[in-house]
Amino acid sequence: MASVVRAGSRIEYEVTGDGPPLVLLHGFFGDRSTWHAAGHVGALADQFRLILIDLIGHGGSDAPPDPARYQMGEHARDIVAVLDSLDVDLAGVWGASMGGRVGFGLMARFPGRVAALIAGGAHACAVETDPAELERETTLLREQGTAPFAGAIEPDWMRRVVLRADGRALAAQALSDAAEQGMAPELDSAPVPVLLLAGERDPRLHLIRVTASRLSQAEIVVLPGCGHFDTFARADLTVPLAREFLGRPRP
Repeated sequence: MASVVRAGSRIEYEVTGDGPPLVLLHGFFGDRSTWHAAGHVGALADQFRLILIDLIGHGGSDAPPDPARYQMGEHARDIVAVLDSLDVDLAGVWGASMGGRVGFGLMARFPGRVAALIAGGAHACAVETDPAELERETTLLREQGTAPFAGAIEPDWMRRVVLRADGRALAAQALSDAAEQGMAPELDSAPVPVLLLAGERDPRLHLIRVTASRLSQAEIVVLPGCGHFDTFARADLTVPLAREFLGRPRP
């Protein structure tokens, strides 16, 4: 475990494995431990130098109260700070759900730092937010933590991660997301190869397809019979796709 401080907040990360650097970015409610639990670290550490980052407000990283600190641009700068601390100029990035959106934010602002991006269950399109539902969810998170959201979550290891997550930080993240949703225009021409992994049953599959159509070097793989979380949890399906994509020769 290591850490770096940026903008007054400590970002915790770990490094394992050997090979080209690959940053792993967890989803909302998650932390870097989920990549271990779902099997990605064990499957990839023989081929890549894995850089697992706890995004601000998650895991062992600090949880500042200001929603502005949770903007995608802030997350992107945090990742660059971690890469700089490791003397890594260029890395592959694999982001799950929210981590995929952070990956798009990194690609838009720092395309020269991203060798290739895998985005699982993630899109970069604007989504209309119901203010009443947002208020309900953020109030629950601030007042009761994550327990009201954990009941139906499977598998058990993910439920445990959700239960230890910081509800106030997640509320700040949700408010930040609602305020800045939309596809950054810089993504259209960013010269970064992108693989979008989408579940056939993901309710936002159409937005993932739209995102793929907007990017200059994107491809999409739809996983039959899978939902949103499967694009992360089904490492048996996604790791072979990731190995092939990341292993391609690049100009």
